[in-house]
Amino acid sequence: MQIISNKIVLILIISISIISNVYAAGKRKNFLSHGPSVSAFAQGETALNSLEDPSIIYYNSSLLNYFDYNNIILSRYNLLDGTSYNSASINYRIFNNLSLGISAINLASGDIELRKDAYDVAKKATTNQWAYIVAVATKIKPIETAICINLKYIYQDLYVKDSGGFAIDVGLSRYFENVDIKYTQAKFGVGLSIQNILGTGIKLDKYNEDFQNIFKLSTLMEVPIVRRFNTKDTITLSVDIKNEDKNNEIYAGLEYKLMEKYAARVGYYPDHVTAGFGANIFAFTVNYSIDFNEVELIHRFSLSYRWGKRNKTKTALVEEEQQSFLNRTLQKQEEGNRTELAEEAQTALNKEKMTQKEAEGLFKKAKDFYNKGQYLYSTDILQKVIIDYPFYSSPNFYYNKIKKLMKEKSKSKYDSNFSEYAYWSGYKNYYEGNYDECLKEWKKYLQFNSKNKEIKEYYDKVNKIVTDSIEEKNKKDFKFELESMLKKGTMLYRNKQWVKCIKQMENVQTFIKESKYTNIAFNYYSLAKEYIDKSVKELSKIFKKNEEEDKNKEKVEEQEGKIIIDEKIADDKYNEGLILYAKGKYFEAERMFELTLRLNPNHKKAKTALKHIKE
Repeated sequence: MQIISNKIVLILIISISIISNVYAAGKRKNFLSHGPSVSAFAQGETALNSLEDPSIIYYNSSLLNYFDYNNIILSRYNLLDGTSYNSASINYRIFNNLSLGISAINLASGDIELRKDAYDVAKKATTNQWAYIVAVATKIKPIETAICINLKYIYQDLYVKDSGGFAIDVGLSRYFENVDIKYTQAKFGVGLSIQNILGTGIKLDKYNEDFQNIFKLSTLMEVPIVRRFNTKDTITLSVDIKNEDKNNEIYAGLEYKLMEKYAARVGYYPDHVTAGFGANIFAFTVNYSIDFNEVELIHRFSLSYRWGKRNKTKTALVEEEQQSFLNRTLQKQEEGNRTELAEEAQTALNKEKMTQKEAEGLFKKAKDFYNKGQYLYSTDILQKVIIDYPFYSSPNFYYNKIKKLMKEKSKSKYDSNFSEYAYWSGYKNYYEGNYDECLKEWKKYLQFNSKNKEIKEYYDKVNKIVTDSIEEKNKKDFKFELESMLKKGTMLYRNKQWVKCIKQMENVQTFIKESKYTNIAFNYYSLAKEYIDKSVKELSKIFKKNEEEDKNKEKVEEQEGKIIIDEKIADDKYNEGLILYAKGKYFEAERMFELTLRLNPNHKKAKTALKHIKE
């Protein structure tokens, strides 16, 4: 489907480009030959890289469909002899896949002196030309292409005569994200716009003057230069081909964006060089450009404001949903205990996750190891980071890049450098747990590069696992001890000693988790969980038969002797319950709070938490 949609887009662009050369008409360029976007102008008036600038409506309003925010922008150009070029534009997302844009553009001449002859007293006059645009943009989802249509009204007041007329613009655009190139992933864009079609023209005298048809094919390539933990620096090359009045012209631009916030730009359009910069400051964007023309420098300024972010990151969505769940749950609870429980639950959750500052430090180390070709070090660090920050693109980019390298380099030793193949084949076997094969490959590698600290370290680590003479004995001892512990727990269950059974089965689970044979003991772990659940059920029956907690305690003690209060383990179970509660794992949290009360029936916080959960 992706290949088919790409072909459809390509055919549309080629077809309309051919039509543009056949259909091109007009006598001369009008005042709308140059658009109002400062950010586009600084890049030689190329269109596709101005996705924070709603005045892009003029060039190709299908781009509005890609905006992450609603925007409003004001811009001003001071031209020659008091002439000014001003505009205001706004875009607003009406529905998820429908954007509305409105733009107003004015070219004012400033004061002009009119005389009938050289001796006449001059009259001061001004001329104004206006363009009003209403644009609607949407996306054709089967081919992932944005499309737009503009209704434009152009009005000219030339002091002695004035007239206005309507025209229509259409456009389409598409971006191809995360396209693999040799060292990184690039973004490509393509767009096509046709301006002033089906127009009424303007009649200033007895002859009607048609609006000039403008055809523009736009392209873009954006490449990340520096990848930070949650931002990146990019460099973007844009090239547009414009056909107006039967003439083809090339426009080109270059932009360097720092941390997705600051931009430096340079561009070219026929016989002109432009430059400029942009900066995002809170919810505002400031843009400046300069035109180095043959007469004098022309300065252009714009200021935009954005609001209503629509495309939230996956990380933000997950955290928002997690917090929303916590808030919804707390609303059902009594006001007196709500704040304390919420704070405790959030604290427990935060302790479990590394801070973003720590993650950024680890990510920087992983990048350094990656750049040095120490992919084992890099992989282990990236795995740690991704566990806590799974939706940050940069750690995932490097991790996937290493996996791709591993897949390519470990295919066949006949297609690769021999030592390189040994490295990657060992890497593959290491992470798949095939330690014997891993050692064989890394032993070959060390014959070529015996000083490689990384491989030596990992070779020793794997060798210790493989060559441990008591490994099999340890497995047998582990299994024997595990079966003995499980047998003791089942006997306690049969003797109706529910609390002791729970403790014993939790010891079984802890024993399994802390061992290196977890994979071969999974069935035992599940069996222990079943006995815990059954014991909890039996204990629940006992507690339900008693109205007061003291009587509950006495009756339980009558059935299996005195309950041993273990406050430390009870606090640990309560903390585990808080973490599960903060993550929205409601039933698991309830069981942990119940276990806390089994270990310490006097645990007040567990009682309160359990009460609110059940409500």
